Amino acid sequence: MIRKILAMALLAASLGGCSYSYDLIVAVQSGHITIGVDPASSQRPSCLRKIYVYAEDERAVTWRESVSYDDDCANKFPLTYGQGLGGKHQGDRGEVTAKALRRETIYEVKTTTGATGYGYGRFIIHEDGMVQNLPAKLFSSDAGN
Repeated sequence: MIRKILAMALLAASLGGCSYSYDLIVAVQSGHITIGVDPASSQRPSCLRKIYVYAEDERAVTWRESVSYDDDCANKFPLTYGQGLGGKHQGDRGEVTAKALRRETIYEVKTTTGATGYGYGRFIIHEDGMVQNLPAKLFSSDAGN
């Protein structure tokens, strides 16, 4: 019985170490809002398979799109906001076509890379069009993700 418990504990510990997180930054490049991996992040994936953007205080989804695990590297960072993801879409995931971003509204953005990589960022677009990346909140508002 003790061996069985030890084996289960080792399995749980090894599976728990498989996921990773990375920080996202939002910028303006060639007049377009882009979402990329923060160069200071400890993990730096090159691609994604899911994107989720929402207005922080409203819990309103601004953009949500997801493709098959097999197609995750069809979509590279940095990703232009609103650019449709390439690959086989997961239609049962409640996709939302990208809506216009409003100024002086705080947004949260989440991405998934493969099955176990998770990106997160917060940003605001000021009246003058400048994008400011904001520190992560202790608890995300998570509007249905």
